[in-house]
Formats: sequence, C-alpha cells, structure tokens
Amino acid sequence: MKLKEFEGKQLLESSNILVSKGILVTNTFEPFEGEKVLKVQTLAGGRGKAGGIKVVNFEEAQELTTKFLNKEFLNETITEILLDEKIEISHEYYLGIMFDTSKRKPILIFSEEGGVNIGDVRKNFPEKVIIKEIDYLKGIDSNITTNLKIQEIITKLYDCFVKNDCRMIEINPLVETPEGKFVAVDCVAVLDDDARYRWPIQFEERTDNRKSTKREITAHDIDRNDHRGVAGKTFIDLDGDIAILTSGGGATMTLMDALIQFGGKPANFTEYSGNPPQEKVEALTRIVLDKENLSGLLVAGVVANFTNIYKTLQGVLNVLIEKKPKFPIVIRRAGPHDEEAKEALMKAKEEHSLDIHYFDENTAMTEAAKIMVELSEKYKKEK
Repeated sequence: MKLKEFEGKQLLESSNILVSKGILVTNTFEPFEGEKVLKVQTLAGGRGKAGGIKVVNFEEAQELTTKFLNKEFLNETITEILLDEKIEISHEYYLGIMFDTSKRKPILIFSEEGGVNIGDVRKNFPEKVIIKEIDYLKGIDSNITTNLKIQEIITKLYDCFVKNDCRMIEINPLVETPEGKFVAVDCVAVLDDDARYRWPIQFEERTDNRKSTKREITAHDIDRNDHRGVAGKTFIDLDGDIAILTSGGGATMTLMDALIQFGGKPANFTEYSGNPPQEKVEALTRIVLDKENLSGLLVAGVVANFTNIYKTLQGVLNVLIEKKPKFPIVIRRAGPHDEEAKEALMKAKEEHSLDIHYFDENTAMTEAAKIMVELSEKYKKEK
C-alpha cells in the first residue's frame, strides 16, 4: 500500500522524527494568518510540477481548495489537501530506505542534494549520493555521515522502516532550518500489504489510487487469516456486467483481454488458485455475484495440476444453487476430479434450472470468453 504524504508523516512521527505541521482539509477550514504551503494529497508523483503544491495565504487557499477538492488531478479524485506550515530552509537533504528484492535486504540512500528528483542527482552528480546496503542483523552503519543529527534521523528512519513493514520510505526533502533543526517536510512510503495484520497504524484500505470498496475489502479478508491457497487476495471492482472467477494470474489477464476484445465488460477482476478449500471459493463467489444487473458469470482457468476441480467448483455451485441466477454461466475448467465436477454441475443445471455451459481443455479460454459475451448479449436482449 502506498501512503499519501500526511499518512507517511504519521509513520515518521511514530519514530520521533520531527515533521512539518499541517492542517488536513477535506471541506472547509478556519481562517489563518500569514502563509502556508498547500499540498494536494495524491498517490501520483509529479504533483509539484503539475501545480499541486503552492505557497498560499488564506484567500488563495480557499480558492485552490475549491479548485482541487473532489476534482480529478493526475487521474485521481482528490479528497484531502494538506495546508502545511512554511518552513525556513537553510539546506535540503534526501534520505530514503527501500527493500531491494534482488539483494534481499534494505538499501539506504542519502544525499546532500534534496528537494529534487534523486534519480537526476544520481545521474548527474553520482558523487553526491551515498548508497549503503543494510544488514538486518547489524542494523544501521554509524559512518554514513559526519553530521550526528542526521545520523540520528537515519537510525530513527530505519526503525520506522522495520517496525511498519515498509517496502520503501523516503524523506524528500529533509530540511535543515537556520536554527539547526531537521524537519521532514514530505514523505513517501509504501507498506507491505502481506504484513497488514501487524501494522502499528491500520490505514484505510485502497485499491490503486482510490479507497477500496466494501466488496474489495470483504474479498481481501478471505485470505487474511486463512493461507490455504488463494481466493480474493486480488479483487478489483469494475463497472461491467459480466462477473469473473479465474484461476491463475496469467489466465486472468488473458481472459480479461479476450472478454473486452469480444465486446464484453467485466464486473470485477479476481482469481483463486493454489487449491483453496471449498469454503474460500464459496465466499469469493458470493462476493463476485453480490452485484446488481449482472448478465453472466465466467469461471475459467488453465488446466490445473494440483487444484481439486470438483471441490473448488462445488464452492461456486453452492452459491449458484442458493442464488439461482437467470443469467448464463460459462465454466471452462480441467484438472484433477474434473469429471466429478462436470457431473455435479450438469445435475444442478437440470434440478435448479441453471443456465450452465461447461467446457474442458478442448475449448480455448479465449473461445470460452467469446461464448460468454455472446450468451450475455442474448440474455440482455431477452430480459
């Protein structure tokens, strides 16, 4: 999960790093004297160049708040604006820690050139950038800088990185004031979603650059306390009318692309894999079908090696029997116990008047997607 600036600063404060003080605005705000730094709270980069950071007085803040709040900015609907205190600057530094997946350890990056893109500094002035690998057992090297105050902040930032399960966290800029204080005036942080259960601060879930829907949150909860296979860890609500249940990440992308290519509109993006138990697939199916005005359900995936096709599809079938949808259901599955699954599905089709169309590995996944779109269009015309 990527955090917004005001959320990242909460992490810094929890490790006793001094941050610039701001007022978080979601609608109206009290008059103030002097100047503040208005900062649009977005997950996108480049907000400064796009006009999302301005030094303002009260009247200007009112005008810009009206301009930005609940409007699109950098492809994101803005719901918060930070009116930050204006800090006097003597010098700006860059400080960041990120986990390097190739080295399997954290990497510290420090530069005496802050307030600008660190990538540009590394390219143009490599001698001004210090990069250090961090040994988890030994912790932070005490010889990174001769400035003891910055060294203390580096140690605190590493503490923040570890205790909050960060994938990366950066302060840019870390400002030195004329009085010799060091203040973090901006923060970018990305947390490890798999460690959510132990985060000290439970930030509100979001999907991409928006808050997660109730269905997304409920789907994510399926896997949270049950690690038997995967069901619902990835779930994105979409605005289409064909519900999707796929198996395998590659299969999911193939099916989504095919569905759209043939003119269909997916209602969600999700998958189950790794032989999840029947009850987890059932829970995910119930969420997938808990949407109004659906015109079809596509259940598909590659030929399974270890997933029990009968048990997982029984989880789907239990919900279909319960809800008895009138729309068409296209199932393209093959693997262990697939004949048992087909027999159970065909029996339920007759007994509960379900419009089930079952295909095995002899039908391509893309063909199954095409059939789904055709049946969906026919269903909508006959409603």
